[in-house]
Amino acid sequence: MKAQLLELRIDWSDLDLLGHVNNVAIVKYCQAARLMFITNIDLEPTPGMSFGPIEAAASLQFVRQLHFPGRVKIYTVLKETKHTSIIIEHRIFDETNQLAVFCTEVVVCFDFVNQTKVPIPDRIRDNIAAYTQSFTNETPEELQQNIIGGKL
Repeated sequence: MKAQLLELRIDWSDLDLLGHVNNVAIVKYCQAARLMFITNIDLEPTPGMSFGPIEAAASLQFVRQLHFPGRVKIYTVLKETKHTSIIIEHRIFDETNQLAVFCTEVVVCFDFVNQTKVPIPDRIRDNIAAYTQSFTNETPEELQQNIIGGKL
């Protein structure tokens, strides 16, 4: 599956007392990837907007520690488009292409005036389709499977 790719530097300030990247910093990495995704489908939040995205749920699975200095690659895929929400998944890899974090997020279209979720507009659905079809990056785990399976 093709994915959006965002590369970030691990900053020293991302570390916790134990010397590895703090879970809060990892949530911020996911936030950066989510914002990149929703910006590219023209759903970017702006001050005072009456309609826009909100995060309804997030689930993270920590596979291995991340350390400074280093970089992370965050691969984001669209898992599902529902009536009022999208489900996106992030896979965060370290510099050696080892999976470190798996995150699933639910983003809901929300009417801030009436304080209720609303259907995803057709224009945004079209943008989602166009954006996800433009992805060209394969995750390191898929590249590895292709190598093992003899596809590369």
